[in-house]
Amino acid sequence: MSKADAERWAARGRGAYPEGVAYERITIDPSRMSGLPCIRDTRVTVSAVLGQLAAGLTIPELLADFPYLDRADVLAALEFAAAALQERELPLAQPA
Repeated sequence: MSKADAERWAARGRGAYPEGVAYERITIDPSRMSGLPCIRDTRVTVSAVLGQLAAGLTIPELLADFPYLDRADVLAALEFAAAALQERELPLAQPA
């Protein structure tokens, strides 16, 4: 994320999109991809997008691999994942 993008993100407060817009790009259909959250009725799951980013791909590299997605789709996946983990307890490794 560029410095300008980070500043715009911070200026918006809670998220990059007006309320509900990010979720309009995420669909859940029990008959598609076993009901996993997908990007805009495609078979590209939110977890696939997150996995590629976690593996070190940049957003432009990810978009080159998935030309039918756009930057807003990737940001929607990130926002959806962040919201899904809000206020949940996750098991963390104990310090040695």
